[in-house]
Amino acid sequence: MSYSLIEINGDNAEDFSDYIDIDMQEELDRVFFKGVGATDESGAPAGALVYELKNSESEEDTTSRIRLLKAKNEDVENELLTEYASVIRDDEVVESFYESSDESMSHYLESNGFSLRMSEALDVAIPIEDIKKISQLIKGRRFPAFIQSLSDVTVLQFRSFIKECLFKGRKGLMDDLAYIPKNWFESDVSACVVTDDKVNGVLLIKKAPSGTMFAVLFTAFGPDYQQNLGLMMAYSAQKITELYPDDATVVIRRHSPMVKKLTDKFFPSRKGEDVYSGNRAEMG
Repeated sequence: MSYSLIEINGDNAEDFSDYIDIDMQEELDRVFFKGVGATDESGAPAGALVYELKNSESEEDTTSRIRLLKAKNEDVENELLTEYASVIRDDEVVESFYESSDESMSHYLESNGFSLRMSEALDVAIPIEDIKKISQLIKGRRFPAFIQSLSDVTVLQFRSFIKECLFKGRKGLMDDLAYIPKNWFESDVSACVVTDDKVNGVLLIKKAPSGTMFAVLFTAFGPDYQQNLGLMMAYSAQKITELYPDDATVVIRRHSPMVKKLTDKFFPSRKGEDVYSGNRAEMG
């Protein structure tokens, strides 16, 4: 059987719902998330590959993170991976990475030139029950006036802080930070440090369509930044337990030593799941 290959984006991602979950479908509306889809002779979806470009607009080497590869059979996987290798040349991708709990996908990638190793996932899922424990410890505590919710910050204040983050190379999980509007985040549970009418720190939380919340930018500037990171985490924890149901989950990606230190301190019993990870050079 022959297959046709098409680009997947936010406009047609739902057509591939058998292969791409609702959270990933929404991601395909973003600038650096891209997808390749396969359809059979009848036009029915037969598989999808989704990847995220990293450092595409910086002076660093552009890399790609394969977020998903799912297909009805290995023939389709072969077609998708071949097309992927072709399209990323246009973006001058020098290396591809993946991290997945999908064993079959990981071994398939290994057979196509990727390294394979077991590791602890950078993402750690924190259930509400753990967040409630933090809230109980600080119940009734009054936070300093400079710890505020994102809803209390103006768009101008927010954009000024984002500009500073971009200048200092602080993008958290979002290479497309410059393109993300303030209302994309959960404003009531996202926390900010505001001093002299200027935002100096944020813990920005995004609620995905599935209901899972993701901490996507957690950073602060100034001499008291370490203390303020802890205050923002405590503030957001309190707001989340007030506003969200007991079955909610917050996912934190430990993308820096400081974030890992804080998650280990606040949630010592929570670790990332065991995952397969690896990489492949794409350009010599």
